[in-house]
Formats: sequence, C-alpha cells, structure tokens
Amino acid sequence: MYWSRKLLKSNARNVLRGSYWRVFVACLVCGLLGAGSSGAVNINLPTQLLELDNFGYDPYWSLIFSVLWVIVIVVGLLGLAWGIFVGGPMRVAQCRYMMENRCGTPPFSSLFSVFSNKDAYLNVVKVMFLRNLFIFLWSLLCLIPGIYKEYQYYYIPYLLAENPYMSFDRAKELSIAMTDGEKMDIFVLDLSFIGWYLLGAIILIGGIFVNPYAQATYAELYAAARSKAMDTGITGPDELSGFAQY
Repeated sequence: MYWSRKLLKSNARNVLRGSYWRVFVACLVCGLLGAGSSGAVNINLPTQLLELDNFGYDPYWSLIFSVLWVIVIVVGLLGLAWGIFVGGPMRVAQCRYMMENRCGTPPFSSLFSVFSNKDAYLNVVKVMFLRNLFIFLWSLLCLIPGIYKEYQYYYIPYLLAENPYMSFDRAKELSIAMTDGEKMDIFVLDLSFIGWYLLGAIILIGGIFVNPYAQATYAELYAAARSKAMDTGITGPDELSGFAQY
C-alpha cells in the first residue's frame, strides 16, 4: 500500500506548520458555504403544531399550520438548491485548495476558481449531484450499502478538483478503482479523527480547529492514491494534469 495513517498525518502536520491559519480560514469559509453538504435540510416542527386535532378545527390555527408548512417547504427547497449549486462545488474547491497547499501558497481566490468557468462549474454541479444522489439511493436500501458507496466514490471531489470537466461515469470509474482494496483502511482513517472531534465538541466550537488537520490528511491520502493510479496506468497526466497551476 502507498500510505499509512501515521505517514499521512505526519505529512499533513508538516504541510500545516507554516500554513495552519490560512488553511483554517479557507476551511471555515468552505464550511460556512456548505462544503460537503448534500443539500438536505431537516426542520422539525413542534409535535403539537403537526397535530391539528389537538386544537380542533380553528381557522386561526389552520392558517398558522399552512403558513408553517409553506415556510418549511420553501426553506427545504432553498437548502437543497444551495447544497447542489454551492455546497457541492465548494467541496470540490476545498479539495483543490488543500491539494494546492501541498505545493505552495495558493491564493484565496483559488477557493472560488470552480465558479470562474461556466462549463466547468455546471459539470461539477452535475457530477457532485449524481454522486450524492447515488449514495442517497443506495442508503435507502440499507445503511451499509450507502456507506459502501460513500467510500467507493470517496475521491470524486478530488478528481473534479483536478479535472472539472471529467464525466460522472469516468470519475466514478476512477474513484472505484483507486479505492479498491483500501475502503476499510480509509474508513479507519476517518474513525481516527473521532477522538479529536469529540474533544473539540467538549469545548463547543473546537471541532473547527481540527478540520484543517483532517482536510490536510485527506489531501495526503488523495496524493498517495493519485500516485498509485498513475503508476498502475489507471490514469495519466493527460487526464489528471496536477494542481500546481489552474
């Protein structure tokens, strides 16, 4: 295998030594803009409001109930649209920024480079939407298939960050090949950050200070997977041209 958890985390710490606060701001911005969001919105109304029988038939409560449902539907649709058209692309932008940060000092504008070209942006929106949709549909069968697909499609955001014109079929094919035999190891890598996030949760917003370390580690993971894919001929520089310039 091209990587180990210890090596990835060691490399991530080295990268962050001179760039932690810059990466912290970048991750914070991406998080606020919904990076990683599938667009799902969960809004719970008080049970009493959902049970009109508790009030009897009253035009006043009926009107309030109708207005609340309209608000829920509108907010839900807006949240879904935001997740699709902003959250997904920002996840890809974050991947690009973290990969560029391995090579030097990327400009802050790199976070928004995915929005600079209409064709590239629309393709990123489409591919990320299909990725999230497929994972969601597999999750409907059972939790385990959804988790399995999540790890099969693990590298799709990184592949789009490097090549925003890549089709969903090709990104899916590459990600499946790159995670073959390593999905459990990646899952364990994810689990290794739980302690850090729990510690961050104890001090309320501490988790946001852990995220740069996690994202830097995942960037190292993709770099190792990319190197393996190049060495085994799964892909080449004509398809993945690198992150040094854009």
